[in-house]
Amino acid sequence: MNKNGLITKGVGGLYTVLTDEGYHSCTARGIFRNKKITPLTGDKVEILIEDEQTLTATIVRIKDRVNELTRPAVANVDQVIITMSVKQPDFNAGLLDRFLVLAAHAGIDAVICVNKCDLLRQPSEGMIPMLVPYQTAGYPLVFTSRGDIAGINGLREVMKGKLTVFAGPSGVGKSSLINALLPHAEREVGEISAKLKRGKHTTRAAEILLLGESPASGFVVDTPGFSSLEIEAVPVRAIASYFKEFSPFMGQCRFNDCLHADYDKTEDCMVKAQIGKGIHPMRYEGYLKLINRNK
Repeated sequence: MNKNGLITKGVGGLYTVLTDEGYHSCTARGIFRNKKITPLTGDKVEILIEDEQTLTATIVRIKDRVNELTRPAVANVDQVIITMSVKQPDFNAGLLDRFLVLAAHAGIDAVICVNKCDLLRQPSEGMIPMLVPYQTAGYPLVFTSRGDIAGINGLREVMKGKLTVFAGPSGVGKSSLINALLPHAEREVGEISAKLKRGKHTTRAAEILLLGESPASGFVVDTPGFSSLEIEAVPVRAIASYFKEFSPFMGQCRFNDCLHADYDKTEDCMVKAQIGKGIHPMRYEGYLKLINRNK
């Protein structure tokens, strides 16, 4: 008997697939290996049930992917919640910019979750200068902190009905947030290295978890954290198109090949002309760091 399902976890060639009858332990047909195709967490698949009692099965078909992330390796994602902390570890705008560019490059909507707001002396949203550039750009922001039920409920609301992947550096509290969203998940929480001020990796493989009792409540993907993220696969000339606040002014520069770089004359570049207006100076500085990454 064949069933349609969703890969919720894959480790060492064994895959957990959720169907309308529950979870199945699956292997993949050798034809995928021969074609150098690796099933991913988030793949929608067709499985052949081999044993109804043990719920073991074989993946016989992987359906077309809408999108795909490499780091973390997840397919068919509706949105990425990029989690950053205000402290412990400190907020890293450069890393956030790279995550945002990679999400846009993959065609996935991004939401910024700012965690550990309880560590701020003045936790009001408007009192966080480092987030103003992203508010100005129009990114959705959610603010959370330890014991903040309203923040968790706000996070749950933006995740409703979607397959959401959590991403961000280690130690920012992704696993703690998932524990708050899903107490039964019991994600392992890492400590912050006192020497390096970085979090330890606690999640070792991407795993999809139901946010509620049914798929309508949404799915969440817990993923390994990262302290650095490379974007070499993204062409330099494409990066500007992934800064959403640049979009209204793209194609209006005097020269068609304008890179909107620091050496371009402001009167010739419509993007540079908007710095301090529609484009926050800090975001433009972040853009320059990304296009000059090889210098």
